[in-house]
Amino acid sequence: MSIAEILKQAGASETLALREHATLLALSKMSRYESECALFEKKYGQTFQSFQNQIMALHNEEDFQAEDDLMDWEFAQEALNWWKEKLEDINRAV
Repeated sequence: MSIAEILKQAGASETLALREHATLLALSKMSRYESECALFEKKYGQTFQSFQNQIMALHNEEDFQAEDDLMDWEFAQEALNWWKEKLEDINRAV
């Protein structure tokens, strides 16, 4: 018996199953990146944008740990925004 046949017998469709799976995947990824961003916000006591401005304002000083955190935080923030967009796309998809 195929997955499509099982879904049909359960009163569901492949499209609905895919939509639900994609939604759960997006929510899972968003949760991961939200948690990561929250850790950095707590660690530095400021928003990503404020922290980025602070690091960019350093002249002739280097804080390798803070710069590494900035790159990690930036990746997490961009990934979070990307997954939010994908969730919106999933919700709008027909």
